Amino acid sequence: MPSRSFTETLAAALAAGTVEHYRDAALYDHDYGRRREDVRYYRALARQVGGPILELGCGTGRLLVPLLRDGHEVVGVDLAEPMLARLRERIARLSPEARGRATIKRADFRALLLGRRFPLVVCPFNAFMHLYTRSDVERCLASVRAHLAPGGRFVFDVMNPDLRWLSRDPRRYWDRTRYRDPTTGRKMIGSTRIAYDAALQICFLHNRIEAEDGRGRAKVVRLTQRCFFPLELEALLHYNGFAVEKRYGDFGGGAFEPDSEEQLLVCRSR
Repeated sequence: MPSRSFTETLAAALAAGTVEHYRDAALYDHDYGRRREDVRYYRALARQVGGPILELGCGTGRLLVPLLRDGHEVVGVDLAEPMLARLRERIARLSPEARGRATIKRADFRALLLGRRFPLVVCPFNAFMHLYTRSDVERCLASVRAHLAPGGRFVFDVMNPDLRWLSRDPRRYWDRTRYRDPTTGRKMIGSTRIAYDAALQICFLHNRIEAEDGRGRAKVVRLTQRCFFPLELEALLHYNGFAVEKRYGDFGGGAFEPDSEEQLLVCRSR
């Protein structure tokens, strides 16, 4: 058989890096369940703006469930069925009133057609970083505009690229972490290898998972993320019809600075 072309190989790597990280929803919640700063920020924002709220990349409901508990109507959109299955389980444990405020859609937020508009559209926790090409970004932003009410806000966060982190040796695994698998209870070790393609601005992460006792085969879970540099991101928003109202460097409202870890943007349609 002929070898695969670069385009085919890249497409396969991006496809794998878009889905593999989200197959084990229990492990995902174990890894990120204690991440609270962004949830506090978006909850405060929702209280300020009001609902209904459209959340793009809602995952297992780390943000969506607290928003429901706060009394908001929320439409959550995600493409990963394992994540949505866990989200549905969490919603089922809420009060009837809170459950009635939730609508869950399995969909690609680059091609969303809900037929309604929202005063607040959010895309939290780096979900925007799965938009790998300019076309992906343009389609997503067109979808946001189509669902944003007049005067509404589009708010999202992505990581601020750290060139020191991106330039780590791509042959080595870093950041060994010991943890207990939330499903099996088995003691595990996780580590990460990073390969950054500067031409594509895409970071290819390989998360290696192995048993602490050395038994069984190690498993590698892939994750791909597009890196957005600050002025590039501002230009993409501008030329797709958005004005950046505010830009923060953290979820406490700190100013965006060169060494900020986050880019948190509050946008309006122009």
